[in-house]
Parts: sequence; C-alpha cells; structure tokens
Amino acid sequence: MPSRSAIKLGGIPTAARIVAGMDLSGADGVLNQLYALDADLAEQISDHIMPFEKLALADTRSLQILVREIESAVLMIALKGVAKPLRDPFLNSMSSRARALFIDEMEEMSPVRRSDVEAARAAVARCARLLSDQGQFVLPQEGLVR
Repeated sequence: MPSRSAIKLGGIPTAARIVAGMDLSGADGVLNQLYALDADLAEQISDHIMPFEKLALADTRSLQILVREIESAVLMIALKGVAKPLRDPFLNSMSSRARALFIDEMEEMSPVRRSDVEAARAAVARCARLLSDQGQFVLPQEGLVR
C-alpha cells in the first residue's frame, strides 16, 4: 500500500478567507458544525475572520457595549502597547472619568508577556462575536478577512 503524506494547503488563514467569503447564514452554518467537531479549530478560524485589530472599526455604540461587557483588566492587557489609532476608539467609548481612570491604571501596569496580550485580544474579539450573535454588537464589515 503506498504511503500517503500530508499536504498542507493553506491552513487556518485560508479556511478563514473561505468562510468570510460566504454569506452570513452559510458561514454561521459552517462554523457551528465546526464548533461541534473541533471547538479549538473553530475558534482559531473565527479569530482570523474578526481579529482584534479590526474591532476599532466598529461603531461607537457597539464599542460602548463591548467595553462595558469585557473585564477591564482584560481590555487593559489587550490595549497595552497598541498604536493610538487602534486604542482611541475603545477609550473614546468610555466616559471621560472612566477613561482617565483606565489610562492611569494601564500606565501603572507592569510589563505584560506577549502571549498574555494575544490571549486578551482574542478574548475581546470573542466577546464581540458573542455580543454580535446576541444582536448587541455590529461587526464591522471592512473587518472581515477577504
């Protein structure tokens, strides 16, 4: 019997582009079936479809809801060290008093491992997707990987 060798065709980024190119009901169906088969793989594909960096493109109301729902400490870690254009939409969705306190606490934070920052950003993106499923967050269309 001839030996079969695995051929890598594109992996998660390619799968994410395929799913993102589908209409919403088709993409939801594929991801729901994939979650049932392999939740970790489904999360990785979802993370590529809507990465944290694209959430800053969401409307102000959606960001206000997200900031209110996500744990403050997780958001601080996620925003630690990001560029001003990515950080500002999140901060501007807070009241001026909450924003000042948040910035003060974030500046006092000790250095954070890159793996912790990536995990926090994934948690924020997952929260946004969950809120979107509940009709409380509008995912930015230009955020989809195509």
